[in-house]
Amino acid sequence: MFNSSIPKPSCSICKSEDHRFYTNTNAMMHVENSESYKFHRCQCCESIFLINPVPENQLTNYYTNTYLPYRGEKAWGKYAHFVVWDDQKLNARRAKMALQHLKQKSDTDVLDIGCGKPDFLLQLTKTGNIRSMGIDFTSAQWEDPKYKNLTLLEGDWRNIELHKKFDLITAWHYLEHDYQLNQTIEKCKQLLKPNGILIIEVPMYQGIIQKIQKNYWQGWHSPRHISLFSFKSWKMIFSENDWEIVKHRKYGTMSAFTLWWLGYQQKKNINWSLSMESHFWNLVFWKVLLMPFFLLEQIIPMGIQTIVLKKK
Repeated sequence: MFNSSIPKPSCSICKSEDHRFYTNTNAMMHVENSESYKFHRCQCCESIFLINPVPENQLTNYYTNTYLPYRGEKAWGKYAHFVVWDDQKLNARRAKMALQHLKQKSDTDVLDIGCGKPDFLLQLTKTGNIRSMGIDFTSAQWEDPKYKNLTLLEGDWRNIELHKKFDLITAWHYLEHDYQLNQTIEKCKQLLKPNGILIIEVPMYQGIIQKIQKNYWQGWHSPRHISLFSFKSWKMIFSENDWEIVKHRKYGTMSAFTLWWLGYQQKKNINWSLSMESHFWNLVFWKVLLMPFFLLEQIIPMGIQTIVLKKK
């Protein structure tokens, strides 16, 4: 029960106050994971949102040097080259998808928000004369010489003045982290050229993996994930006066297996700050064993969704 003197939290996506409890989780991929986080499901847009988020200015406590996505291949010790190879395949899929939605393959401006370790942009720039920019609030191995030709900016992208427009904006697993969705969508609209494309990929709680793993599913990624979008929510937050939904895929460039395996490790309560080297063959075992199942994810919604929108 909420104290009547305290305003009831509203849905982070549609702002409705009509919502119900869905699940509790602990802090994920975090050494100190005793904190409890509560997700509610909106009765209006059917999305799920965190009702007790960490203040945005305290999020750096959850993006430390031990955070696995920031450590990248270095976390895997002698198996790092296998992780690099897998990441290259992922970023090749993303670059291919981006190019499919660009009318021209050269003299193009692309912005990746929440770029993290900017290997997607690096892959994209290899395909032609594409000017790439990435923004994230924390740099992730940006000092690596291989990124020297990329424009990378650190900070809140909504507050950074960008004096150019883009043909394509991508947000690979960024929007679920966003505290100000409406502001972000408006900023995307301002920065895109006419008929510019916005590609978004996010976890999908309506997939079957979440139903199997329940509160251990890594798609919650609490407290970093604020919003889990429903199939219904996209038409509610992207006005048809401003946006056209070009494609909605109930699968992603990243396999739902990744979220499953990370959730499996979460349930085992591994120490995320240590080397992942000892977990490598466990990862390989499960990937091979479950491969026939996850090959069906383009048919059966499992835990990732991608949406492509065009600015009108």
